[in-house]
Amino acid sequence: MKIVGIEKVKKIYKTQFPFTTNIALKGIDFDVNENEIFGFLGPNGAGKSTTLKIIMGILKPTEGNVEIFGSNIKEKSVRERIGFLPENPSFYPFLTAYETLEYVGKFFNIKKEILNDRIKTILSFVGLEKNLYSKVGTFSKGMIQRLGIGVALINDPELIVFDEPMSGLDPLGRKDIKDIILMAKKRGKTIIFSTHILPDIEMIADKVCVINKGNIVGIGYLQDIIKKQIKEIDIEIVNNEDIIKELDILKDGFKFYSVREKKIYITVEKESLAEDIVDLVNRYKGKILSFIPREYSLEDYFMKLVNRE
Repeated sequence: MKIVGIEKVKKIYKTQFPFTTNIALKGIDFDVNENEIFGFLGPNGAGKSTTLKIIMGILKPTEGNVEIFGSNIKEKSVRERIGFLPENPSFYPFLTAYETLEYVGKFFNIKKEILNDRIKTILSFVGLEKNLYSKVGTFSKGMIQRLGIGVALINDPELIVFDEPMSGLDPLGRKDIKDIILMAKKRGKTIIFSTHILPDIEMIADKVCVINKGNIVGIGYLQDIIKKQIKEIDIEIVNNEDIIKELDILKDGFKFYSVREKKIYITVEKESLAEDIVDLVNRYKGKILSFIPREYSLEDYFMKLVNRE
């Protein structure tokens, strides 16, 4: 089932003075299906935040059509089914974590007894159970981010939209956020999150959408994008003069070749060439220290698309 549909969406920013035009989105198309983790990937300034704000109805597209649950984001019944974390969440510093969630929860007309239990559950879920009654003004960047996720979840949304949820967090904080996203998927939620950090996408996303300079330059399911193919093979050999003489004949086919004191370092892209090197080393009774095949990664896919643009 399709949850989000984006069709030919353009966004043009115009300023009065100086008179300039910036085309942030150039007619993008993509769909997000039910119970997917949809990773929106791109460099800074690529158009990720603009797209998410259009999905949320914060910005209006200059052209194109956006459907959420088959309807328009303007409808209250649609907005009640969505949770949103902006890139830089900000809250009243004089309220506690509990009061912040209580304040937001009241907008959804959640019954007091249900809201009370839900707030405590959510704060525990995002790792703020010990800060239930701490003033938000005393919170660190990571704690603010966790509270922002709590706010996004207070209405138990079906669609969760996170804009750079791991931004500015330490490795432990980033792991916790990724665990929260995976747990939300297990509960049947659909999650869209943007990032420019490749490992975050590679670890948890089902589907990846790469945007650059306002264009969708690549989209697909992760298992299709990262095909189990050998990209290159790194070989490390004990230095041997006879082997070097033979390798000098083959070296034009190497991606990398270096002789340093007691070791020979080679990188090749063809498996057949790697096999020839192994045969050569065995023939001269040499010693292979390491033989490491490297598969294609999301980084290879991303860099290929971005460099092409």
